[in-house]
Amino acid sequence: MSIKTLSIYTFRNLGEVHLSLSPFFNLIVGENGAGKSSILEAVYFLSHGRSFRGNILDPLIQFQQEKMVLQALIDIEKENEVSIGVLKSLSEEGQIKIGGNSCRSAAELAALLPVQLLNADSFDLLNGGPSFRRQWMDWGLFHVEQSYGELWRQYHRILKQRNAALKKQDDASVHCWDEALAQMGEQMASRRVDYIDAIMPLCNTLFSRFCDFSFYFQYDRGWGAGLSLMEALKSNFNRDRYLGYTSLGPHRADLCLSIENKAVQAILSRGQQKWLIYSLKLAQGLWLQAQTGKNSVYLLDDVPAEWDEQRQEVLISILRGMEAQVLITGIDLSYLLELIIDLPVKMFHVERGVVKEQTLENQLSLIGHSGG
Repeated sequence: MSIKTLSIYTFRNLGEVHLSLSPFFNLIVGENGAGKSSILEAVYFLSHGRSFRGNILDPLIQFQQEKMVLQALIDIEKENEVSIGVLKSLSEEGQIKIGGNSCRSAAELAALLPVQLLNADSFDLLNGGPSFRRQWMDWGLFHVEQSYGELWRQYHRILKQRNAALKKQDDASVHCWDEALAQMGEQMASRRVDYIDAIMPLCNTLFSRFCDFSFYFQYDRGWGAGLSLMEALKSNFNRDRYLGYTSLGPHRADLCLSIENKAVQAILSRGQQKWLIYSLKLAQGLWLQAQTGKNSVYLLDDVPAEWDEQRQEVLISILRGMEAQVLITGIDLSYLLELIIDLPVKMFHVERGVVKEQTLENQLSLIGHSGG
């Protein structure tokens, strides 16, 4: 699975951009503020129906414009293509289309186009609140198990109803939702545990290629050990009634990562934490591929040239083995060409919102010269 073509209209500082992408590596270079990250943001928006920079619409639409449009042609199988598009407007309702047909849910985009983002904010996976780690688990389950997305939506719909009843102090209505919430919550927790147990060895195998450590997962399901969720909801009812919301359940779950019984943040340097995050997200792509045959698109934003050579080679080797489509941004990415030049590679230069495909001849000649 890969993006064949990408079209962007009046998105951020990008006026009109049409790109024909490589199914493997795409290097996007330019100075800071040129618009490199906006290309990745457009791909992310096409997958998630939202930006990774926030939910406010105005900054996404180019200044003095009324709407922005993103379109892509997705190669989902051999000789099987589908078009997707998103329109967001300041004055009218937005649109999402797949294969020319309107759809209401961004979840349909996500199912069609799995995308993993690695940028400076990825540190939230380790250092941010529990919601970031729940998102990591749920991303993996959503793309591997078709029924998990519907289970997640139903659970949160019931949770919303129970919270509304708690705020009204309508005790009878609160208890009406308990059984369904408990049943679905137990299923969510069980599937998360199975997913973690399955993917943990793969995460550790990848991380060992970057750093000489092994780490452990401990899943906190969001309510006390030794209790069913139904029992926990009943025993915690008075507290929930006082708070006005449901304080126990898989929506409060967390994932603790440790090394030698200490949190990974206390053991690993900032750089090592970065490679742990890469391992977690790369493992999800490998597991997705093994279970479904689908590939994830990887977006690597603002890659520093000072990456050490050994870890560069490990990362590129893993991505090559996955045959994943990768979009990488940076000020100078020529140093990566030696690792991928035998693959179909495309390079794009971005300057003041204008994107041009670059010939690789000059870079190749430089590599050949340095190698001689």
